[in-house]
Amino acid sequence: MNLNRFVRSAYGIVRNKYDLYWDEKKIINIISLSKNRKTVFIFGSPGHSNMGDQAQMYCIQKWINQNFEEYQCVFFTLRTSTDKVIRHLRKQINSDDLLMFHSGYHLTDLYREKDVYCKIAQLFPDFKIFIFAQTINFKDKDEEKKIATIFNKHGKITLCCRDELSYQNAQKIFVNCRLLLYPDIVTSLIGSKHYTNNRQGILFCMRNDIEAFYKVETIQKLRDKFENITTEMTDTTISIPYSIINEGSNREKLLIEIFEQFSKYKLVITDRYHGTIFSLIAGTPVIVVSSTDHKLSSGVKWFPVEFENYVKFAPDLEDVPQLVHDILSNENLTYHLMPYFEENYYSVLKSKL
Repeated sequence: MNLNRFVRSAYGIVRNKYDLYWDEKKIINIISLSKNRKTVFIFGSPGHSNMGDQAQMYCIQKWINQNFEEYQCVFFTLRTSTDKVIRHLRKQINSDDLLMFHSGYHLTDLYREKDVYCKIAQLFPDFKIFIFAQTINFKDKDEEKKIATIFNKHGKITLCCRDELSYQNAQKIFVNCRLLLYPDIVTSLIGSKHYTNNRQGILFCMRNDIEAFYKVETIQKLRDKFENITTEMTDTTISIPYSIINEGSNREKLLIEIFEQFSKYKLVITDRYHGTIFSLIAGTPVIVVSSTDHKLSSGVKWFPVEFENYVKFAPDLEDVPQLVHDILSNENLTYHLMPYFEENYYSVLKSKL
């Protein structure tokens, strides 16, 4: 038995090194081929099956295609952002190429993308760097000081902050960076389509990872309170492998399917940042419950008065039943929202760079 485990473990290590070798070889070849064409190199792209992050990638590519038509995009995941790959890029990059960092929750202690961002800032001091909207939340002050020193020394970084508290944190940490207060790029899809499905029941979109605030049993007790209403469970992380998501137009097709799913319900309850945005893309009212940090409580403040019947924040789960009643009894809902974020933010972002 122990021998079998050893063999499986050894095989896994060898296979991982083999796959990494070919991943590096592939991305290095892509970098080399980009030498004769203007390119946007984007670091921190998701190499996993969280469709909130994949929606960001989809929207970033769409925005670049619309605003930098003469440029191609090359995306780097954490796996393909090795020292070998970054050194090759340093040798190949042209002066009119662009460096950008992916949107999300990367300026935090929880994930490792910030380490890649630091390497890029150190190795490319002569290039401007643009960072799409980030949640900023450090608990480890040593980590915070390390990245602050590197970013502030660079001096040519524009950082978009995804909420007011992140913006306030950034003003204290990144004192030599240009800061913009900007909503998550996936909000640019709100109002892009009007769904006309026959809506029924409540969809719970709840996370089950290191950021989860509620236990599964706690959410089930909340669901049990709505015994006369059909409820379903989902998450923005799906079981389809990233390799399939990343093939051809699969990313867009999967996102369309998810938005369609969210549009079949009268209401969504979520502790997911992108669960909130997916609901609004589908024109579905959403009750946002607390998370482990300020990402949601601060993030919901983005929505203007025109969204007040569609976005409700519940600081405590005890507040949810009354909010459900208020939304389901509202006969004035049209289940369609205006493209507020595209018109007011992302259509003019290029002019701010």
